[in-house]
Amino acid sequence: MKAKGYFLTILSAMIFGFTPILAKMTYSMGSNGITMAFYRHLFVIPILFIIIKLQKLNYRITIEQLKKICLVGIVGTALTVAMLYTSYSYIQVGSATVLHFLYPMFVSLICCFYYHEKLTKVVKYCLVVASIGILFFIEVGSSSLFGIFLALFSGITFAYYMVGIEKLGLQSLNPYVLNFYFAIVIAIALLIIGVITGQLVLILPGLAYGYSFIIAILTSIIGIICLQQGVKYLGATTASILSMFEPVTSVIFGIIILSEQLSMFKLIGCILILGAITMLIVFNSKKSPA
Repeated sequence: MKAKGYFLTILSAMIFGFTPILAKMTYSMGSNGITMAFYRHLFVIPILFIIIKLQKLNYRITIEQLKKICLVGIVGTALTVAMLYTSYSYIQVGSATVLHFLYPMFVSLICCFYYHEKLTKVVKYCLVVASIGILFFIEVGSSSLFGIFLALFSGITFAYYMVGIEKLGLQSLNPYVLNFYFAIVIAIALLIIGVITGQLVLILPGLAYGYSFIIAILTSIIGIICLQQGVKYLGATTASILSMFEPVTSVIFGIIILSEQLSMFKLIGCILILGAITMLIVFNSKKSPA
């Protein structure tokens, strides 16, 4: 099952690495980060409901499960998106994304200090190497401490999402049912955030809605379910390290689609991250059979 976990987690990272390229196209049409995140979750609610009905899944959950979904959904996803996209107004987008992707360190720290999990030497080494690789993506010139704080704190809240899925037992729910409730909670939270901050744009061109719909399917159904299943099979720490493949994917798609330049620093970062991921996969595959 570990092989399946590797595949699903890396696939989710590739999806999440590609969708910012598509999302960037909608910003020139009047959209923004909060609006995109809102529509991303709003659009998948009826789709997930149809899937649940077609598969005749039991979508009833307990009050306790609903509380956990609200907690993880609001803190782990809605606040993460709000802070990350807000940080773009203060520091460069690339720097903010890279700082956000230090979240695997926070996942490991939460699991180690709060849940008293022991990290193997290989996991620690992979974590350090991958984190160093991430730092090579940081662009010089990000001077706003508030922007840096927002980007880093978005990594902390997303780490809570990764840990919460595993430790609060939410991975035991059917992924379609879980994400159906997640989508409702997050859409409501982002609606409130968007109204309060004045960043929610309701009227957009048809093409922007189309791109938003595609992003919703890729991220809020395919990508997030792959990530949740990866956490289920591999655990939050390993899945979070594998998710570091996302910024590498963003660089690759940026070069192919947006004709962006690959600097030597980013190339070194890609090599370090891919090396850490490969080492982790090889170690775990020897440790226990797939």
